[in-house]
Amino acid sequence: MDKITIKNDLQHTTTILPNDFIDHYMIKADGEYVKIYLLILRLTNSGLPIEVERLADTLELTQKDVIRALKYWEKEGLLELSEKEKAPAPKDTPVSFTILQAPAKTNKSMSELEQSIKNTNLEQTLYMAETYLGRPLSNSELNTFCYIADSLHFTSELLEYLIEYCVSRNKKSVRYMESVAINWFGQGIDSVKKAKEASSQYTQNVFPVMKAFGFANRNPGPAELDYIKKWNTLGFDTDIIVEACNRTILQTHQASFPYATRILTEWKNAGVHTMADIKALDSRYHATVGANRPASSRKAGPATVEPAANSFHNFEQRSYNYDDLETRLLEKNR
Repeated sequence: MDKITIKNDLQHTTTILPNDFIDHYMIKADGEYVKIYLLILRLTNSGLPIEVERLADTLELTQKDVIRALKYWEKEGLLELSEKEKAPAPKDTPVSFTILQAPAKTNKSMSELEQSIKNTNLEQTLYMAETYLGRPLSNSELNTFCYIADSLHFTSELLEYLIEYCVSRNKKSVRYMESVAINWFGQGIDSVKKAKEASSQYTQNVFPVMKAFGFANRNPGPAELDYIKKWNTLGFDTDIIVEACNRTILQTHQASFPYATRILTEWKNAGVHTMADIKALDSRYHATVGANRPASSRKAGPATVEPAANSFHNFEQRSYNYDDLETRLLEKNR
């Protein structure tokens, strides 16, 4: 009998893509960004060098497009770029970075779950979770919390804050809590202090702005969030930022973040601090506009407006003698 040789080339012919990337990152990312990320995984798996120029040539994109995608994935917590790599890389200069992936999730048996939970701080945390959710946790949900505690290395305090944070946003799905935990892990959030700073930075004026722009049912995109963060640095209260959004809608009939930025910047330069300052600024503006109008346009009483000519009234009107026309018609019939 001949010998049978089995050769394993799986590591060279297959690129493993975590389900969490598909479920939580791919659906909201630009298609070009997804293609770039998949190519990075492919090159990493094969041990090939990763260069901006190579990525751009393979996908027929510009190097700026590639760098923009790398910065997006860094913001999402899936890539880590060094300071020198955040600037556009010159030609033939390799860009090295680390792909931050959460550890793979494995399901434990019931006996293994009991061994991991019993007589630990996690046992008390799970009791708190059941209290918030108002029901016992399923085996799948117990596995999720064990995964967060053991594989993502969440302390009991951080895990408790994670549960409180999600419940406060009316998100009682354990699946949602797992997504937030993985996101925090990717951002290097390993303490309650860091989690509070990140959530505070995100929530400040985000929801009032999205509601004012008519986007109450979705979260802001990365570019929109950058605008809101910039507005927060101007030192305005929420009511002033919302007022700028309302005026943007009235003027442009759409949610224009650049237009709202222009309004807020002008108010900042004018020394606006309160809504009363905005009203005073409006009064001065209207007074200036009124003073610059021609005297004839400021007369009291309704103005007399001549009807404008249009395609139905711009021809010479004619008058007809209908009695004469009738006589001619009768004579013709005879």
